[in-house]
Amino acid sequence: MDLPKISIIFPIYKKSKYLENNIQKILEDPYPNNLKEIIISIDSPEDDFLNKLMEIKSKYKNITLVISKDRRGKVSATNDAVKISSGEILFFFDADIIIDYINIKGIIEELKEYDIVEFYKEIIKKGWLGYLMFIEFSLYFDIIDPILNKTKRPLFLNGGGFATKRSVWDEVEGYSKVYVEDVDFAMKAGKKGYKYYMSKNVKLSVEPLKSLRQWIEQRKRWGFGLIEVILNHLDYMVDFFIHDFLTSIFVLLILYLPYLIWTYIYIYLPASFLYQFAINIYESLSKNISFIYLIILSPSSIFTIFYILYLTLLYIILTSVYVYLLVSIKRRKLYNFSLFILFSVLYIPLYEIIIIYDIIYYGIFEKAPKVNWKV
Repeated sequence: MDLPKISIIFPIYKKSKYLENNIQKILEDPYPNNLKEIIISIDSPEDDFLNKLMEIKSKYKNITLVISKDRRGKVSATNDAVKISSGEILFFFDADIIIDYINIKGIIEELKEYDIVEFYKEIIKKGWLGYLMFIEFSLYFDIIDPILNKTKRPLFLNGGGFATKRSVWDEVEGYSKVYVEDVDFAMKAGKKGYKYYMSKNVKLSVEPLKSLRQWIEQRKRWGFGLIEVILNHLDYMVDFFIHDFLTSIFVLLILYLPYLIWTYIYIYLPASFLYQFAINIYESLSKNISFIYLIILSPSSIFTIFYILYLTLLYIILTSVYVYLLVSIKRRKLYNFSLFILFSVLYIPLYEIIIIYDIIYYGIFEKAPKVNWKV
């Protein structure tokens, strides 16, 4: 059986501390090395890393360097690399990933049935932010994506690691200059009827962001990207929802079940016990503090405060327990529950605030600001 030639592309900005280890993993895979072409497309390389690249090129065969002193951005760096590649199958890896396991032949077999194969990813649990990002990625790659897999239709794509056929890449004209070029690529492919699959024949670890500020900037870009995707591909998203209605509803139910339960409690369950509690508090205060404070306070105001606290605490408990059970049961492992509380208290609300900010910004200026090296 004739095996196809593959082109493995690494778009990099400045440097990548995992590049050589990843190249070793790729070359150690039993797939014939004479059918592997590795292209490193780098913008604004640091001097030390540029020297390292020269060492890597002299050490390993089949490596091509595409070096730009200017900052082209990931989209252009990737597209430029594909233009000079010669493989029938294209593999893409980001600079911040670590290849834990790779089975190239397994991916090639999957690409006989599918057109885009995404690789399984897991965030390295490094620091509190890394742990929270790990929870988010686990929710997607362990729970949501396996459900979407059943549709065989591309809806989302994490460009940190995936493979596709050159014919697919050429027909959809590669990456577009948008903020989430990977999701946009998936949507364009979906419109043309191409099929998607998430595979564990390649398993990747992803370096977490180093600071909350970096995380906010990344999520702002993702938020602007989501707006662009909706504006550019709303027809495909509606078609996906209609034709895969039950799957879509199931995914939405999984995502928003805590909110639904919380809303039900908010609307239907009585909170008279809180008002009685507020009256008792007010009576107790009236015996111990000045009447001046009692002018400001009232049973109604005390009730309002406790009701807000009650609903907030209820949301935190529901969301934390729900996400904890989803991740722990799916991965068959117990985790630090306090970090799931932090995920509910900080991570989800902050993400929602960022999306609201992006929508307002886009609504005012009708375009997104330039962010990081993507475009």
